[in-house]
Amino acid sequence: MLFAIKIFDVPDSGALRDIHRQSHLDYLAQFDAQTTFAGPFLDVESGHELGSYRILEFPDRDAAVKHIENEPFILGGVQEGWTVHPFRPAMPHTYRDCSRKEGNEQFFIHALQKEDSADLRAEFQETHGAYLKARPEAIITRGPLLSADGERRVGSNFLLDLPDLDAARELWENEPFNKNGLYGTVEFYRWRFGRIFDRLMT
Repeated sequence: MLFAIKIFDVPDSGALRDIHRQSHLDYLAQFDAQTTFAGPFLDVESGHELGSYRILEFPDRDAAVKHIENEPFILGGVQEGWTVHPFRPAMPHTYRDCSRKEGNEQFFIHALQKEDSADLRAEFQETHGAYLKARPEAIITRGPLLSADGERRVGSNFLLDLPDLDAARELWENEPFNKNGLYGTVEFYRWRFGRIFDRLMT
């Protein structure tokens, strides 16, 4: 099962980050075969790094949590606090073969739906799917976030590849689930591929 993992940076931890960066990169490299995407998320306006977001395959949630707990940035005090959700991708891509245009910017949206909103999701599911399928070049990956037991859809995850922030905001503002009030909380970030997962880096 795939798990979407969001880990937050400790404020003003830059010096510690420098100390533990190589250990962090070496640790992530051990999980390359089971990693679909990984990289930092950033403040939309300033571009300041706020944490890391990764999607990996694990046999169960306990294994995903163990992965987080053994992360060198966690052990070294660079990061603290995290969320983990089972994730069901609506498209099969990984960082190795996803839609991506050189010169574009990437964006990360983590949206949790309102309580008792299953009927609203069902009402706009077809429109939602059609809207995104018509824009394949803009979508790196997308799909529902699931409850801890993997049984219920509790939100949505999007990684986008677009020319700029205005284009990303326009796509999101008109996305049917978002436009019709499915989500109770929405986190909208810049994002970039992690160093060891960026196939466009030379």
